[in-house]
Amino acid sequence: MGEEHGLTPIPRVGRLAGRADRPLVRADRAEGSALVERTERQDEPGWLTVGATTIRLWLERHRAGRKPSRRRRIAVTALAALLAMGAGAGITEAVTHQSPAVAAPQPDHPANPAPGTSLRLAAQVRDQAAAWIAQQVSTDATLECDPTMCAALQAAGVPAARLLVVQPGSFDPLGATVIVATQVVRSEFGARLASVYAPLVIASFGSGASRIDIRAVAPEGSSVFEAQLASDRAARIEAGRQLLSNKNVQVTPVARQELLQGDVDPRLLVTLSALASKMSLRLIAFDDSSPGASSDVPLRGAEIGAAESAGLTAILAFLEAQQTTYQPAQDGIIRLAGGKPAVTVRFDAPGPMGLSGP
Repeated sequence: MGEEHGLTPIPRVGRLAGRADRPLVRADRAEGSALVERTERQDEPGWLTVGATTIRLWLERHRAGRKPSRRRRIAVTALAALLAMGAGAGITEAVTHQSPAVAAPQPDHPANPAPGTSLRLAAQVRDQAAAWIAQQVSTDATLECDPTMCAALQAAGVPAARLLVVQPGSFDPLGATVIVATQVVRSEFGARLASVYAPLVIASFGSGASRIDIRAVAPEGSSVFEAQLASDRAARIEAGRQLLSNKNVQVTPVARQELLQGDVDPRLLVTLSALASKMSLRLIAFDDSSPGASSDVPLRGAEIGAAESAGLTAILAFLEAQQTTYQPAQDGIIRLAGGKPAVTVRFDAPGPMGLSGP
């Protein structure tokens, strides 16, 4: 990082689009739950059948010529009432399931979803997660997913060569870098998924059974991973303090707090430190587009200002000259809310572990 980089102006604005121009193709999913529900309902005896059988068996146990006692007459009356109530329930059920046009209107509430709503919601969450992965996760990462999720990832532009399909009875997911934890995957691995194999959530979409967590795999186990997280945060705090002590660096109050808390990705810290050794910077904000991420996931993006437009061009040229670990996934020049230009930069997820600061 200490080598000199060419800082001549360049004609292009930058890689602002990143991989966001990948097409997102939605795939229709079959909705087969209604057929299963109707089949199960047909196997259940109706109220009329149950009530009639009960009375018939009771009467057969008594002689036809014997006058029933008062207690028995009361019992028969109760059974008849039960049969009447059952018939009413059966009629109500028939109207509800066979004539939805005349059934009482149901409120628009998640507790009473329309048929197919859950399947459509699950498909939407899958598409959201797949689009985020295609744009934000490193192209070097291997992804483990259930067959339906893998199909959604391929539709979003993720090559099949990067996908590992979870098979029933899988022993562990350690062949992957990232696990796309749908309900199927959570059911397969159980509590071990979060406690042993992949404790860190780098993004999350949806809720309930439709929830999809994007998890980083801990190759050496969760205990080693947790210790590494603590060590990395301490290193990021120290690197942030060093950056703030540089006279070429100006920061907003929010950016200062994030640096002192160790919330900034180490790749950004190293890059900004190298930039500050060459020119004056203004750190406007650190950001990240990782919804539902754990608080241990550092911020991978930043907005950087300069005293003049030539300084922004020099910053952009420096960023685009980086390679391997320090090559941004996205960079470019944007206009802030007040109209001033700034450089935006973002690195891929998940960030590297054990990467020391400047």
